[in-house]
Amino acid sequence: MRLRSFLASAAAMAVLAIASGAAAQKSATVRIGWNPLAGSTPITGTMIQQKLFEAEAKKYGYDVTVEWIQFLAGAPPANAAMLAGRLDMDVDYAVGAIVPRIKNKIPIVIFGIHASHLSNAVVVRPGSDINEVAKLAGKTVGLPVATSAHYTLATVVKEQTGKTLQELGIKLVNMVPSEGIKMPQGIDAAGVWVPLRFMGKPLGTAELLVDSSGFNGAANRIANQRTPGVEKAWGYPEGYLVDRLYLCARDAFAKEHPNLLVAFLRARIEAQRLAVADQAKALAVANEWWKLDLPIAAQARDTYPENTNIRNAPYVLEYDALAIIKGSEFFASIETIDKAVTWDEVKAIIAPAAEMQKKAWEDGGMKPTTAEMEAHFKGANPTWPQLTIAGGAPVWMMSQTPNWGQRHYKPGPFTK
Repeated sequence: MRLRSFLASAAAMAVLAIASGAAAQKSATVRIGWNPLAGSTPITGTMIQQKLFEAEAKKYGYDVTVEWIQFLAGAPPANAAMLAGRLDMDVDYAVGAIVPRIKNKIPIVIFGIHASHLSNAVVVRPGSDINEVAKLAGKTVGLPVATSAHYTLATVVKEQTGKTLQELGIKLVNMVPSEGIKMPQGIDAAGVWVPLRFMGKPLGTAELLVDSSGFNGAANRIANQRTPGVEKAWGYPEGYLVDRLYLCARDAFAKEHPNLLVAFLRARIEAQRLAVADQAKALAVANEWWKLDLPIAAQARDTYPENTNIRNAPYVLEYDALAIIKGSEFFASIETIDKAVTWDEVKAIIAPAAEMQKKAWEDGGMKPTTAEMEAHFKGANPTWPQLTIAGGAPVWMMSQTPNWGQRHYKPGPFTK
């Protein structure tokens, strides 16, 4: 009887322990914005389907209910939702979204990097006599104005010819890339992004002229190689420019739930590990949203180096911060903002999450090393025989790294 009574008491205590442990867990609903057509979807889709954020949040004391909210129309509606407090985080927005957030004083914290190598491209018709960037002079280009596609066109034109779009007489028609890739009547070239840049050839409507990395396509007279002189660009070794998809959180959310940002980073790292370990499965997951022919889907996957483990550090590094500064110089040049973003403005939105990123890194065994991050990320995959992604010291080393970020700054092409 005594044994039976003891066992009953022990069982009761175990139930109480579990109950009190569950009570200790905080509950939170987290609203996350994302774009399922982004090249990061093999990772994001894996995270969603396997509920990795929910699992990691439990380790940091949270029971979370996650609402994944799709934004297919780009940055403006996501920016409006973040400003209105209808989003807690978002994962798929680049410099073109971050710069307006800073200039409009939307209270955000950047707590990581979701994807790199946003390789936008300029395409022309098959057989076009436009076989080099200089021959875009006087031509009409269809692209979404004041976006990363516009940024790419303006950059490659200025880097290769020394002239602005206006000085070359290039006319712009505001056009979504899904239309531009079809090369409708009235345009001579188009500015497009992934995955659309790979769809022109199968459609028979467009060939690659050049992309933001400085790689020339079949339409270029110097085909299938990098443009001579790209090594002089500020974004080298990555290319003419550097852009990223940033992990953002509302400032108030980050202050209230800092461990959820750590948990999200840990979930993001695990999702990348799984996506890389079974790339075919991750591609199938992404293609549930993309609905592309598999060869095109594979090219889109390969273009984002996280999908094939070329970059494996979702932390804010020096070039990730520099990308915001340099992108803002372009937007200032076309007068969509009054002046370029300053280093103080960038540091104000990245420094608050430095320790959260450091904790996520330490909890994962401090991999990759800080030396590996500073050495850049190099690798290859079936679509890209050579990729180098610019890195630098992580944000938590800012105070011990003289001139952090700014030490890599180079003037031009949109500064005097």
